[in-house]
Amino acid sequence: MMKAEIINVADLTMLAKSDTNHWVVMDSNKEGKSAAAATPMEMVLFSLGGCLSMTVKSLLEKKRLDVGKMSMTIEAEREPQPPTVFTKIHASLRFEESGVTDGDIEWAVNLARLKYCQVDVMLEKAVDIEIDWEIL
Repeated sequence: MMKAEIINVADLTMLAKSDTNHWVVMDSNKEGKSAAAATPMEMVLFSLGGCLSMTVKSLLEKKRLDVGKMSMTIEAEREPQPPTVFTKIHASLRFEESGVTDGDIEWAVNLARLKYCQVDVMLEKAVDIEIDWEIL
């Protein structure tokens, strides 16, 4: 079981701590509010990008491949009216100065999406997620 505690510190600013004792700050981006941190929906996007990136890198390193510089950009489309849930997510991985091939990346992305990135496995039940990559 995983647990979290959420504490309201001011206006709509919230502190969240999980049972690993790591704190994060969340806030609203509504006009007239403090907008001091990422919104909860931004945190969902961060979570997906972080999970996919960590999983892909870990899988490639287990094959003893030189991953080099790796980065990801991630964009999400949302419903225009509340609830403004994500309707489509597009992630793009970028590899620079690496020893990976398209085949290596495809293998790692597929395995991450099918088995090891829990955030992707969970979100894909609710939203269309596309992932592409480029090797520079």
